[in-house]
Amino acid sequence: MLFARTSAVTAIALIGLGFALPLSAAAPERKAVPAKKSASSKAPPAKGAPVKPLVARPTPPLATGSITRAQMMAQIKKTFELADANHDGFISRAEFAKRMTVILNRDAPPTKEDAQRMLDAANRAFDNVDTNHDGKLSLSEASVRPLKAFDMMDTNHDGILTVAEKAAAHQDAPDLPTNGPTIGEKQGPGR
Repeated sequence: MLFARTSAVTAIALIGLGFALPLSAAAPERKAVPAKKSASSKAPPAKGAPVKPLVARPTPPLATGSITRAQMMAQIKKTFELADANHDGFISRAEFAKRMTVILNRDAPPTKEDAQRMLDAANRAFDNVDTNHDGKLSLSEASVRPLKAFDMMDTNHDGILTVAEKAAAHQDAPDLPTNGPTIGEKQGPGR
């Protein structure tokens, strides 16, 4: 049910921009931490006395397949920059369509009908992500939905999406239709 709150249009938007949650994590981030203090050094250093530098110590490595929110944001930015072909800081509808074409033809090209259905869904997704309706996507607009999806899947809210959390989210995700009405079309009587 976790993914049920995200629409299929959101899924198309994420796919359209090439977002995916990687199965392996990037190199772990490193944080600067203060050097260990000895039991005798509880008092602050005297004025003018040399201060011990911070010692860079790696954070414990993430479990294979886990990703932090910061890594997710870096991935969003990298994907955004790939889609922003003219490097103006925005993704136009044409750049979005070009990116979708690359993704649709990644493995085996879809049938003409399937490709059109996916492009129509991508256009609706573009409209949903373009919250200020200026006809282009900013990094801020493109980041909202993937980060919301990350936050929904990160059930313990520790900023790390684990393999187990991803698996649970995917298990609860509704199946997207492979034929029939396209995303957003009404089904049944009253169409």
